[in-house]
Amino acid sequence: MPVLQDGKIKRYIYISCEGGNNKRIRLLFIGEKTLCMADVKIIRAAFREIQKLPPADLQRIYQILHRLSQGDERQTKALKGFDNLLRTRSGKWRVIWHRADNNVVVIKAGLRDSVYDHAFDERECSHTNVIEELLHPQGTALEENPAYQWNREQDTDWYRFVYGSYRYSPILTNYQRNILDEPLRILCSQYQLSTVHEFEDSSCIVIQSAPGTGKTVCATLFACEIHRNFGWNTMLIVPEALRRDISEFSEVKTAATQENFWLGTFPQWLTKINPEFKNRLASGQEELDALKQALKYSRKTDITTDDVLLYQAFVLDENQNKANDKNVMYQVNSHRVENLLKISKKHFYKALSCRISRSDAAKILQNSLNINPSNSECTLLIVDETQDYLLSELQAIISVCKSWAAQGHQTYLWLLGDLNQRIQATDFNWGQLHIKNSIELVRNYRNSRQILEFANQFWEVAKTITSENKCKELPLPANPKHAFETGESVKLLECASKEEAILFLDKLAGECGNEENRRYLLRDLAKAVKVLSNKALNSNDNLVILNPEKAKGREFEACVAFCLFEGEEKPTLEESFQWYTLLTRARSRLLVVVTTSEMRRLFDNGYNFFQQCEIIDTQGAINWISEIVSDADLNQITDDVQQRLLKRCETGYLYWDSYLALQFAGVENAELYIWETQAITLLKKHTHEHLNNELQKTQNIHLRCLLLRAMGLSWQAVEEAELLKNTDFQEYKYLLKSIAKDLEAKGLPYEAARVRSHIYDGNYQQNLSFWQDINTQSNDKQPLVTLLCKSFTSRLNNLLLKGEN
Repeated sequence: MPVLQDGKIKRYIYISCEGGNNKRIRLLFIGEKTLCMADVKIIRAAFREIQKLPPADLQRIYQILHRLSQGDERQTKALKGFDNLLRTRSGKWRVIWHRADNNVVVIKAGLRDSVYDHAFDERECSHTNVIEELLHPQGTALEENPAYQWNREQDTDWYRFVYGSYRYSPILTNYQRNILDEPLRILCSQYQLSTVHEFEDSSCIVIQSAPGTGKTVCATLFACEIHRNFGWNTMLIVPEALRRDISEFSEVKTAATQENFWLGTFPQWLTKINPEFKNRLASGQEELDALKQALKYSRKTDITTDDVLLYQAFVLDENQNKANDKNVMYQVNSHRVENLLKISKKHFYKALSCRISRSDAAKILQNSLNINPSNSECTLLIVDETQDYLLSELQAIISVCKSWAAQGHQTYLWLLGDLNQRIQATDFNWGQLHIKNSIELVRNYRNSRQILEFANQFWEVAKTITSENKCKELPLPANPKHAFETGESVKLLECASKEEAILFLDKLAGECGNEENRRYLLRDLAKAVKVLSNKALNSNDNLVILNPEKAKGREFEACVAFCLFEGEEKPTLEESFQWYTLLTRARSRLLVVVTTSEMRRLFDNGYNFFQQCEIIDTQGAINWISEIVSDADLNQITDDVQQRLLKRCETGYLYWDSYLALQFAGVENAELYIWETQAITLLKKHTHEHLNNELQKTQNIHLRCLLLRAMGLSWQAVEEAELLKNTDFQEYKYLLKSIAKDLEAKGLPYEAARVRSHIYDGNYQQNLSFWQDINTQSNDKQPLVTLLCKSFTSRLNNLLLKGEN
């Protein structure tokens, strides 16, 4: 059977090993048979059920899918009464799937006696609701359900795939594919027929679409397709938080190994196309510090990050249109701009020293346009989250594209964004860019209808403020009728005070942390509650705090909106954009935690947003929000995995997927050994009886070796490592070298040398007395003292025979 071994899928059979009361199951490697391959695609509804399963059951679902991917359809039957629906079983586990172009589309998966038991048994298919759910998951046609591809060659780690990395293998729906086919056709025809390389109207496209419509996914996969089929120079500019996610896309990983594909942030792009910017661009914090320094001379009130952007947009930018009556960001911040105009530019630049501000970088960019981007004939440049750019920055990007085209380098520009999600005080609207062509994605594949209806109320706040200032109307939000599913009602938990709300959050984190048998880090990360907050909160291992900047562009199955509406004054435009952005992160469950004073603030200003919410008590809220696995925030793995794992070592109850998590975080070789040394120190504080109990509970070879090393049983650890010798020699060598280092640190060089000799099948030289004699007659089952005595006696006999004394 296939199993997960240190992040790699291997094929084994079970064999038993005698050992009295310590009888254990061993795994014997038998290779992996290659059959006719089929792509496996899994719809999101199936993931919701798969994620609820314990790891042992996940492994059985993996085995079924692995068989199907190889064309092995044993234990597969057609579901009676369904067109092209099949059920494959393995013991009590079931997978229901649909065949599409010889590929496997998984609709449901789980246990026979789970909530889907009727669907797993063809005798019960007369149930109308079951049939409807199978044919139209989440009430949507099967081909329009968000789906993700599992490619066992590219993503062999099933656990990581289930708990969040599936999002990195998205498949476009028919609707999305049709939307992109037209610009793809035009782009290709222009490229093939054009002899004059001009940056025409058709060369630039705006994609203004509401949250959840898949702008980023569509543009990223489109860019990968262009790069794969035509070899164009392809560049994607995204915020750092999105860059980390997009870089994990399987399509992006493939493209990134080839020439002329680039993914990065806007500052990184500036440095790439103009080396003069290298190490000279000011960070947001440096700009804020400089403005605060300049503020001392004007004796005005303190400033914020938003003021830095307003200062650059409406004070430093001398080309900015002085008729700002149509600019909503200027109108709602006019009093702040008036104060900022009193801050001397000279003092700002002096405080900034030799660093280059955002607005000045845009000016420099427009004056350095003779740089050819690549050796390719054509460039596709995609800029995401453009609503958070300054107008001067976007104008500079357009100027660069025009310059490239004028040099004979055909260039196309896509600008993606949603003006309703402006979480920064930027100064532009789409009309100022004078771009005629646009693509609009309408269908929302993220949020349920109930969540959209709730979130859209806060867009209405922004709309009202915009109308009051007689500014250009905002783009429309996502229409709830275009939502992927109806979903559950938004739940409302009212707290008497902020202190009571904090106590609820602590209790929620505590109960999530008290789950029985919490032995898998990836599952813990997936079950960590995603908290949406525009204020700083205390960190907790069982909570993921997402402010507007961190949440932008991301999504989770269930979220808690925590005390978003604090304040005393009338809601501002910035607040309404932040609220709308945060509330549209949740897919299917949204719990809103508010204080009585927050509700009063909104009600006193004419907003009664909670009428349709379902009131819930504290324990009900905890149970409801925590029963949904909401995907792992995989950034946490790279950020703090070592410390989280060491905390578990301190308790003595290890995470069974410790080495898998370390592998994901890129911890290897010398860094890995340092972590193991720290882990062993913590584990040694526990009794041998406890460590031995842990040893009997895990079959992971690396983890077993770690426990044996902590118990001082080095040679048993060597024996354990031997199981990898013929299947993964590099890992086998690493384990033996680590055991040898342990022994050397204890002052046991002979034992360490004996361990190292196993790597080289005895052909290992070491500058130690009697080493050659020991190495010649070494027997693992003989103690070192015995071997040393034999070597000494043998050496003495040889000397006597030679007549020496």
